[in-house]
Amino acid sequence: MSKERAQRRAVREAAQARDAKAQAAKLRRRQARQKLGGRLAPKNSGRRSRPDSVLRRRRRRQDVALLAVLLLLNALLWTQVSDWKLRVVALVLSLLLWPLLVILVFDRRPSS
Repeated sequence: MSKERAQRRAVREAAQARDAKAQAAKLRRRQARQKLGGRLAPKNSGRRSRPDSVLRRRRRRQDVALLAVLLLLNALLWTQVSDWKLRVVALVLSLLLWPLLVILVFDRRPSS
């Protein structure tokens, strides 16, 4: 009788050790995902996703168009101008003027 109990206890302890190991691995993966800022997590994991509206699609399309134009202009500048200071200034100005260009080109005034 005691041999059977010892055997059952050994099986139970092995199962607990296996579960603890799996739980620890799961915790390590979760911490690694959090450490990387969720970049490895699926797109909608734990977050509520909002439906893709017409306004959101139009805004994304406008942003991509403006980005393409700015990248094209910067690429032309980088190929035609050899002065590094001017290249960097143009790139920084493109980034700083992005909100102003969005308002001027697409008439996205803040709602008041």
